[in-house]
Amino acid sequence: MSRARGGASAAVLVVSLTVLVGACGRDSSTPGTGAKAPNLLPQSAASTADPARKPACARTGHWIPCQVRDRIDRAGLTPHDTTSPADLPALGPAPAAYRIGKAVLVVYLFADSSARTRASRQLDTTKYVADTHALTVLSEATVVQNDNLLALLFGKNEHQRERVSDALTAGPPQP
Repeated sequence: MSRARGGASAAVLVVSLTVLVGACGRDSSTPGTGAKAPNLLPQSAASTADPARKPACARTGHWIPCQVRDRIDRAGLTPHDTTSPADLPALGPAPAAYRIGKAVLVVYLFADSSARTRASRQLDTTKYVADTHALTVLSEATVVQNDNLLALLFGKNEHQRERVSDALTAGPPQP
């Protein structure tokens, strides 16, 4: 007989919990009352969900200036506009220069990767080394290349060099 009571009380407990859980999940305002449903998204997510709003930086599948700046910023490097160092190589497009800590990053953006490849062949390999090569005591600038981007990093900090290289070689933001 105690087994029957235990089964009945367990069933009552299950039904009671089901009713309570269902009641907690209901909104007190009904759709017919004109009450506005609360916005559960954070403000930043709610604003980006608006299809009429354009993104801050267009995604073209190739590097553009705002994407370079954004990628470096997201890597935690805080780029600041600065003047280009003297005696830069003339590679075609006008370069943009950013101060990143004690280093200077000069960025050339080409029409496409083949134009960037042609321009990179003009670089003096005694002054500019690829990001995959170790730095030497000669203080060469580091060359970072990806798609239509060619960047020259003038700095001696190996950790910073790696972070800039990783940020820019991850590929241009995809459309």
